Amino acid sequence: MTSDFIGIDFGTSNCAVAAFVNDQPTLIVVDENSDNPYKIRSAIYLAHDDSGDDSQDAKDNEQTLNEMLQAGEILFGERGFKAFIETPHEGRYVNSPKNFLGAKIPKRLLDSFEILVVRFLSYLKKCAEVQLSKVITKAVIARPVNYHSTMGELGNKQAEALMLRAAKKVGFEEVDFIHEPLAAAYHFEQSISEKRNAMVVDLGGGTSDVSFCELSKENAQKVDRDQDIFSTEGIRQGGIVCDKSLANGLVSPLFGRGGRTDNDKAIPNMLYSGVYDIDNIPLMTDFYSPARNKAINEYIVECSDPLPLMRLQRVQKQRLTHQLMHGIEQAKINLSDNTHAQMSLEFIESTLSIDIKREQVSETMVNWLNKMFVMIEQSIANAKKQPEVIYLTGGMGLSPLVQQAIKARYPEVELTVADAFSSVVFGALLKAKRVFSS
Repeated sequence: MTSDFIGIDFGTSNCAVAAFVNDQPTLIVVDENSDNPYKIRSAIYLAHDDSGDDSQDAKDNEQTLNEMLQAGEILFGERGFKAFIETPHEGRYVNSPKNFLGAKIPKRLLDSFEILVVRFLSYLKKCAEVQLSKVITKAVIARPVNYHSTMGELGNKQAEALMLRAAKKVGFEEVDFIHEPLAAAYHFEQSISEKRNAMVVDLGGGTSDVSFCELSKENAQKVDRDQDIFSTEGIRQGGIVCDKSLANGLVSPLFGRGGRTDNDKAIPNMLYSGVYDIDNIPLMTDFYSPARNKAINEYIVECSDPLPLMRLQRVQKQRLTHQLMHGIEQAKINLSDNTHAQMSLEFIESTLSIDIKREQVSETMVNWLNKMFVMIEQSIANAKKQPEVIYLTGGMGLSPLVQQAIKARYPEVELTVADAFSSVVFGALLKAKRVFSS
């Protein structure tokens, strides 16, 4: 028997959907073009963008985005990413929409993101209905403890309200939410045989969250678990901030950062603002502007060795920011199993590449790791007890550097690493079963 409810992990980097089939939790195929068809990039490509005139102001671009979201052709997942890489000027690529839901941005732009979420949720719902041969009317959606925002709890409320409106618009009659680390905790709870004080640490692309709770088989089927949650904390930084730090440290010198002109004038850092900011549309838009192209060109003229700045100009003119950051992310993933990895930059220059060592990645992660440990310690202090086990999930949880740092910090605590791409969605599904079947 197939349920009429699903769990959704609407993540910063990837999304996933799960349902019960014959009482077994089952992942939904959401991207047949991906190496892992059960997860899909949290991004869309809006094809046939006629707004390629860079002279348009921000308001015009927002209006165009809105119109394209309502009526334009949208490509999801790997298909959209590949189309964008091949024709970056012929469409609009929006990465990690979740990062903008709690942001302090103009209402017209926030409305555009709501339409974007509607289209994405509609796609995920349709994938589930096709695979299950059933209309889906209920969903539990996993959300971070704190959305990426500068508005604090107001940003969280704005983001959740937007998600709720979007879910209702696509046909979900009943919707509930669950914090991502708590969802992972519910999934972990299925495999334990005795009560455990578990610190669930969910390290994603845009946020890092923790839930400290008591897990047990006795309470696993209860709907109300508030009494079992000792504390929750979250920070608005994740893997993307580490990728940007790595790019700034290792790639920027190839683009002339830190150099000087023939007249010994320092090349200004402002030339590089936005070059890696795939999670900040205003900064990225400014980087792609004619004014930035003019500024880069002025410094090219003043340098006897213009090649590095010409590389930067190529990234700017050809809109290669997403491709550049995708390369950084892939190199970082390769370093999970290797001590060094070579990142090809042939899309910028045919023979250009950079060798990245694991210890270099470690150096760029220091600030984020420190903030992660402050988050964990705050949760422990609020709970007034020590964890017996740390359950690690999320894409950044797969990093050996992260695992080593946690083991070194808490040597007496058992560390368990989850399936980074299914623990949250299965946990959301478990809550859906408890809420919608009761």
